[in-house]
Amino acid sequence: MQRQHLAGEMQKIGAKINLSAGDLVGHLNCHYLTNLDLKVANGELAKPKIWDPVLEALAARGAEHEQGYIDHLKSGGLAVTRIDGIGIDSTAVVATREAMARGDAVIAQGALQVGLWNGRTDILLRVEKPSLLGAWSYEVIDTKLARETKANTVLQISLYSDMLSNVQGIAPVVAHVVTPGTNFEPEAYRIADYAAYYRHVRGSLERAIAGPAGTSVSPYPEPIDHCDVCRWRRHCEEKRRADDHMSLVAGISKSQIGELERRGVGTMSALAAVPIPLPWRPDRGAASSYERVREQARIQVEGRTADAMLHEVLPLESGFGLFRLPEPSAG
Repeated sequence: MQRQHLAGEMQKIGAKINLSAGDLVGHLNCHYLTNLDLKVANGELAKPKIWDPVLEALAARGAEHEQGYIDHLKSGGLAVTRIDGIGIDSTAVVATREAMARGDAVIAQGALQVGLWNGRTDILLRVEKPSLLGAWSYEVIDTKLARETKANTVLQISLYSDMLSNVQGIAPVVAHVVTPGTNFEPEAYRIADYAAYYRHVRGSLERAIAGPAGTSVSPYPEPIDHCDVCRWRRHCEEKRRADDHMSLVAGISKSQIGELERRGVGTMSALAAVPIPLPWRPDRGAASSYERVREQARIQVEGRTADAMLHEVLPLESGFGLFRLPEPSAG
């Protein structure tokens, strides 16, 4: 379910860091996030507490979608075994393996743990393909609210299938994703097609946690899409504001930030003071685009000083904006 997959449950037990699918997804999106979670696991930083009604609503919808698929399987005559509890413990892991050994048709919220890795699968579905379990084996089914399967989901089903292969002694050929509006028809993904990608991201995360927290180089936490579902977003917002980072400038691009930093411009205030016209020619893009973000930075800095929302009306330019609309016609 959404609340379990995206939470990120990096934990330190003894001297070992345990990782989840949420940690893998987090690392794919933001290495700075990995660094923060590692500091929490090592007791160097407190875990942030964020209550977000939007995320709560998404989690509830995700749970409803998963339950709808389970009900669909039951209506088709399949018995469903649900593994109780939340998170991973020895009781849940043993109960999952016992259900697999029995050959139960459907296992909901199966708990898997192999080495550093653990996770709760939405569904483990029995297929009639021999394994160490007997004349059967299992494949992973993940229920997702997004209608388009993204890299995050591919990584999750790849990790779960990898752990599953360790338990049953045979690698699943495919894993499945059930999205809304498909009458609960799973879409199959061939695991081998994504194996190199999965190994690359997994290896990157395992290397990142191999040393003490903070010893690896972490990129700056510039705003990305994953911030919307990240528990560290307020922490990173506060850091960007404290650093007066140029990502605070409305409309600025990452490539422009990189170019400006190479030119010795490191903060929004510094950008606001860059002379116009530019004293240098950009490596990429037009000088006018940099002058626009410079002006945007200037008015934001002035507004911050005045503690007010300032704006300036841009001059009208023929052939742009509303000038491109056709002339009004009667009726």
